[in-house]
Amino acid sequence: MDWTPAPRRPTAIRRQQNLALLSAVVSGGVVAGGLILLLLARVNPDTAAGLRRTTADLVAPTWAVLRAPVDGLAALAEGIGDYFGAIDRARHLETELDTANARLRAARAGMEELRRLKALMRVRSPQREVVATARIAAATTGTVVRTAMLAVGTSDGVGEAMPVIGAEGLIGRTTEVGRNAARVLLITDPLSRVPVIVERTGQVGLAAGRNQPTLQLIDLSGATVPLVTGDRVVTSGDGGVYPPGVPVATVVDARAAAPVLRPAARLLGAGFVTVETAWLPVPATEPQGPVFDAPVPVEARRRGAPTPRLRDADAPPISNGTGG
Repeated sequence: MDWTPAPRRPTAIRRQQNLALLSAVVSGGVVAGGLILLLLARVNPDTAAGLRRTTADLVAPTWAVLRAPVDGLAALAEGIGDYFGAIDRARHLETELDTANARLRAARAGMEELRRLKALMRVRSPQREVVATARIAAATTGTVVRTAMLAVGTSDGVGEAMPVIGAEGLIGRTTEVGRNAARVLLITDPLSRVPVIVERTGQVGLAAGRNQPTLQLIDLSGATVPLVTGDRVVTSGDGGVYPPGVPVATVVDARAAAPVLRPAARLLGAGFVTVETAWLPVPATEPQGPVFDAPVPVEARRRGAPTPRLRDADAPPISNGTGG
């Protein structure tokens, strides 16, 4: 019996079929490998982690080689853009430098004039004194209080009602102080009230905490100038606890009935902070009342000792009527 040979398939069709078969095999292998890795990660996590590290070590050099041309083209394009934009940036920087130098000269002249006026009027300003520098050891952000803990205490010279200042601005004040630890009342605590002044308008008020990441500006008084978003608020020095000029917050919502402020310093994760003495500490005074002499025993009085009498600390002794 004579068999008719099968017609030969064109080369293009055979190539497409081979590629389809190869892609199916590769896809199946990838899926199978993924399932095996998933099962291995569930059964033996340590082995799966080691396999991932080994795969990353093998793939990283290849990926670096493949990305080299792309990174080179990107760097070349960036370099060309920088070259053509360098002149404009240089001119812009020169303008900014001239403006900054003019402001610096004006500021120096103002500082020198202020120094001369203070010397002429014999103005005495309290000096800020840093007591200790420490890292915030812990912070509490509960529903009622917002406090932090410092690893310094009375052994380091820290006392109550001392301002705590960070690199960006005010953090709070000390409230409870032990021998080696101190609790800080953050400015966002509901009990916190910081006397502040708006730099642009000169208005004074209180930055009040409300147990939220933001503050409120209350009891605002002074010139009737509306606040704008971005106004800086600093300590005014009123009350004698906080020194003047320390950044406190920035206005973020000036349209509210009580303007909303965003603290200048990060209260959580602030890192190192300084504890300073109070700006105007209350002077220690001694009572100037009546002073009693020490009582004299009965036996001594019988022998002729003078009887105790009441005298004033600043007045001469009262005469007993006999000239003595």
